[in-house]
Amino acid sequence: MRRAARLVALLGAVGVGLFLASASPKDVVLVYDLAGAPDATALEVELRRGDDLVRRAEFRVPDAGRQIRHTIRLPQGQYALSWRAAGPSGPRTGERMLDVEEEGTIVLPVGR
Repeated sequence: MRRAARLVALLGAVGVGLFLASASPKDVVLVYDLAGAPDATALEVELRRGDDLVRRAEFRVPDAGRQIRHTIRLPQGQYALSWRAAGPSGPRTGERMLDVEEEGTIVLPVGR
């Protein structure tokens, strides 16, 4: 009887550990690829989960390179990313869904 109770307790602890590990925030690098907006001088992004605003950021677009790296910690789940690229020929806007399942880099085309 004691062995069975120990086994149940051990399996419960392992299950709780796995749940906590999967629910912890992930280190994600969002790379905004501005090849589709070659004249962009600024980029604004908003990241939402449901109705909640998770992150809002503004970037100046560097003269060298057309990519902006944005490091962020996010829990697993689905997010809505809206963006606005401003430039001399006027703003471009868009929105896309983003799934965060694990740590890593996600390249997002902006301006297309």
